Amino acid sequence: LDKMLFLLEEWEFITMSAGDNKEFSSAAEIKNEAEKPTLLGARVAQLYLDPLTAHEIIVGLRKATAKKVAEPAPFQLLQLISSTLEMRPLLKVKVRELEGFQAVLAEQGGTLLVEEPSMFEDGYDDFLASVKTAKFFEEWTDEQDEEYLLEKYGIRPGEVHAKLGNADWLLYSASEIAKLMQLQQLLKHITKLRFRVEHGVREELLPLLQLR
Repeated sequence: LDKMLFLLEEWEFITMSAGDNKEFSSAAEIKNEAEKPTLLGARVAQLYLDPLTAHEIIVGLRKATAKKVAEPAPFQLLQLISSTLEMRPLLKVKVRELEGFQAVLAEQGGTLLVEEPSMFEDGYDDFLASVKTAKFFEEWTDEQDEEYLLEKYGIRPGEVHAKLGNADWLLYSASEIAKLMQLQQLLKHITKLRFRVEHGVREELLPLLQLR
């Protein structure tokens, strides 16, 4: 419990009183001490996000800001949410697909918001699966239909809609976190991407969707 509390404090989700760092506290002292959520921590709890997911989103958004890119590519944001616990099970990369998705990864040229592990590390397969899942979302927003997605990714219509529901939740959560972090420039792009994922359309069709 102490490890988890210190981790939440390190991630700036809670604040702890100085007394919490002592090795021993009497029952009377413990009663008068409390961990308090920060504004960010409280919002993460309200969003029902795993704190690890929230931390990964925060790290990714900060990385996007540090890159000083005017507009993060939609694929970067899609891979960020695809790497979270809430998006599992991910679309596994089959042996015959390995070379193709490694090529997709190479095209990104190290611009992804999630750090790429070494291909010899245990987490590499999951990382590559997050790239495949992000590619599925990208093709959905490129207006590919369910029949195409079933044939290429082996994902059935029911699974498509389950994944889209999770993506909507995670993009909304990312937008709420961006608000609290005062990342207004990123917020605009996250909101636009969320709308595209919801409707499965290219960016140029967004003005048409605003018509009644």
